[in-house]
Amino acid sequence: MKSLITKLGSLLCPIRLAFTKNSNSRCKEFSVHHSLTGCELNIHSIKAVRALFLKHVPLRYKPLVALLRTAMRHRVMIVAEGEDWRRTHDAINPEFQAGVVARQYAPVIRAAADEAFAKLAHRGMTGKAMGSVLSTTAIEIEVEPLMRTVTSSVLGYILFGNPLPLEEADYLERTLSIATKVIQNGIPAQINTGMATVLSVLNLSNHKPIVIPKAQRKALDDVIAWIGLKIDQAELAGVRPPLLESLKTRFADRQPVERKRCIAAEYAMLFIAGIETTAAALTFAIAEIANNPAVRDQVIREARQEPAGTPSNQTLAAQFPYLHCVFRETLRRHTIVPTMLRETETDYELSGENPGAESGVKVRVRKGSTLRYLPIQGHMRRSIWTDPRVFDPDRFAAPLTSEQTINYIPFGFGPQRCPGHAMATTEGILILLAFFRRFDVETKEIGQSIPVERNAVFTNRPVGVTARVRAAADHARSGTEAAVPLSLNARLTQ
Repeated sequence: MKSLITKLGSLLCPIRLAFTKNSNSRCKEFSVHHSLTGCELNIHSIKAVRALFLKHVPLRYKPLVALLRTAMRHRVMIVAEGEDWRRTHDAINPEFQAGVVARQYAPVIRAAADEAFAKLAHRGMTGKAMGSVLSTTAIEIEVEPLMRTVTSSVLGYILFGNPLPLEEADYLERTLSIATKVIQNGIPAQINTGMATVLSVLNLSNHKPIVIPKAQRKALDDVIAWIGLKIDQAELAGVRPPLLESLKTRFADRQPVERKRCIAAEYAMLFIAGIETTAAALTFAIAEIANNPAVRDQVIREARQEPAGTPSNQTLAAQFPYLHCVFRETLRRHTIVPTMLRETETDYELSGENPGAESGVKVRVRKGSTLRYLPIQGHMRRSIWTDPRVFDPDRFAAPLTSEQTINYIPFGFGPQRCPGHAMATTEGILILLAFFRRFDVETKEIGQSIPVERNAVFTNRPVGVTARVRAAADHARSGTEAAVPLSLNARLTQ
């Protein structure tokens, strides 16, 4: 009887707190808001976030867990907890270390980018035969789909042992675009919202199901089936990518069908995470470069300072310092992952400082509350960065201050920092390098902001970004493209 009363009390606790007076509290470091659907802790200081995450072990954000668990039929690393997360992380992380990326993947990135951009350059030809002089007529391109295709091709090498042919990379890009699109209206969205509210009030959020629209579910199922086929093809060909072998070991305790499904789900999540974020960053970078002639001219000078393919023992950051600064500034100015979301694993009592007062205050935050921090707060704060709304790569040419260093977190921080940060930076530099070696980009005013849409995994995707490009003088000559394969994706040949 006593346990029943305790359980009923825990179920009614959210409702009681929702109607408690003075349920909202605001401090300099954070603000707390109690409502019928739960409690939210909005954190305003990166130091408060770090202190909180070091002292406690917040849990994954339940709506994202429910979405990916339902869609993948497997709890992928990005929403796993504890030992389950550690084992998968230890299987995946070694293949994305900076040394591995520099030695094994950098040549593949260059080759994939060169192939895609060479085919794109042929769209500028006006009735010329293949291999003849390229036309310098400017063409309008959609930037983000192109970058998604290139990054998809590169990821194919890591996951399957061979870069994806560009027509397959283009298929993957289009299918994942459908799978990750946020559907804000319609019956499934209304059902999800209703269920979330009811289960939150009943303190049953851990069991929340998600209704996924038919088109999205089909797209994701198609991707996972395609991944399974690619894994089979790699094994039949005797290709043994280290990441594949590592994940086989990770899931060795599963039955063969389930093991393959787990690996395919982890692969699908790697494609989503690796394509969405890197392609978005590259799109923002090209838009900003086109918007600023001084930046564009310096990028072009650095990109064309040596013949393509010249080997170097320097790191990419040392070999192409300005492009490295451009990519870092892009991630500051355009925060790709706009929100850090976690949930409290227990009840907290936090100490804060009253705004405009010297006195402190203690605030109770209950178990299951949402923790939210917006990295853009540290990326765009005037007390930290001079003219933060201005795109200025030179701010990264000198060592950052301690405040800038602690607030610059484009890949997160701590043990759960994005394992692909070295890969993303290498891709960013090399793809920009290949693009501006081959193309001249016309100046295009973008105004104060670039439209974005939030996808299903909470990343910002730039919308409708185009660039007007023409073949650079060094590439507008006979014979430079004759060896380009003809089996390239349909998007680039239209």
